[in-house]
Amino acid sequence: MKRQVCLVALMAAAGLVGWAVPASAAPGHTVTMTEHQHGAFVEPEFSANPCTGDPLMTPASPGNPSVPGVLFTGNAVEHVTYFPDGDEVWATFTETGSVAAVGASGTTYEGRATAWGNFNVNERNSNNTFTLSFRVQGSDGSSFYGHETMHITYNGNGVITVNFDNFSLTC
Repeated sequence: MKRQVCLVALMAAAGLVGWAVPASAAPGHTVTMTEHQHGAFVEPEFSANPCTGDPLMTPASPGNPSVPGVLFTGNAVEHVTYFPDGDEVWATFTETGSVAAVGASGTTYEGRATAWGNFNVNERNSNNTFTLSFRVQGSDGSSFYGHETMHITYNGNGVITVNFDNFSLTC
């Protein structure tokens, strides 16, 4: 859900930038923006082991206290392409990296996660797709992995014509 909100915000930002471009911009030309991010952030929505319910906290380090959630360390790239004089926008992002957490039980968890999403809109339709894959190992020998695929399509009248969110989890 957080990624869906980020994707919608990314599209909204692209739309605002598009309106800020002078009307003299040549028709038919696109503008593309790309942003790369590297580092660590906390994913607060993932605050419990999905198989056991064990509450998860980020690993503590000097100057960084433990907080609810999972520590994600990796890379992200976002692309937005739009027509300055039109109504078409394409946006996509990919995040990939390592995840780490400590359970209330004392189990430490480490693994990998990758998320991808896109948003496309024009005068005839729009769609949004999101995928997430993760694999996590616990110091107690436990493991869990999952995959999610979400998609929604709107026709030119704003009516949803396709909508699904499939999630699988293996413990």
